[in-house]
Amino acid sequence: MADTKITNLDPNTTPAVGDLLVMVDDPGGSAATQKMTIAALLALAVSNVTMQVIGAGSGDYTPTTGMKKVLIILVGGGGGGGSVTGTDSYGGGGGGGGTCIRLCTAAEIAANHAYVVGAASAAGGAGNNSTFTCNTMVANGGAVGVASADSTTVGTLGAGGAGGTASGGDLNIAGQAGQRGVVYSTSLGLTGMGGNSMFGGGGAQSPTESAGVNGGAYGGGGSGGGSSAGTDRAGGAGAAGVMYCIEFLNV
Repeated sequence: MADTKITNLDPNTTPAVGDLLVMVDDPGGSAATQKMTIAALLALAVSNVTMQVIGAGSGDYTPTTGMKKVLIILVGGGGGGGSVTGTDSYGGGGGGGGTCIRLCTAAEIAANHAYVVGAASAAGGAGNNSTFTCNTMVANGGAVGVASADSTTVGTLGAGGAGGTASGGDLNIAGQAGQRGVVYSTSLGLTGMGGNSMFGGGGAQSPTESAGVNGGAYGGGGSGGGSSAGTDRAGGAGAAGVMYCIEFLNV
């Protein structure tokens, strides 16, 4: 009789998704051999993970049926860039929103599932906070940028807003602070870039005589406005936050 130990079998060097896999099922004490295709196994594996993306607003998170654990990525809103009203003034960028990341169990979610996702800030306004009640997760919005003084003195600065903080997560990641606006001469200056969130997206710097640029990616801060001719210029708005729910089903 030929030796048929597993170690003596020839390897299948070109497996196909239609190939059969042998499984042993023992539901009642008597082992039964069953078979499934590799394709079916791959489909099962992929179907065990799904995701919900929740935008600005408030409500209750409803898990997908069969959810056992969920990885929550919560991002606060970005701060607005500083708006300017002076003849020679340049605003700092708004801070990026903070990010709170936590792996929550189905049992935790059952009793704690209310969320708030921070909306986009108004031009010249602070970023809005995001919260989720599982372990009191908080991702704070970025602070608003500040306009520089009305001045032609080279090096006069407009402060950038601080990045939003976070708490209650397995990982708590602060947003990036906005850059400062700066006066370069009697007629030139540069606005402050908006701070990035974990996803980037801070509004780009603007040259002389420009309104600020809105934050791009979730939680990005807006850049500041700039003026050297007496025209009021609004800072860019901070981008809204987000709540990613990466769900693991029946695992």
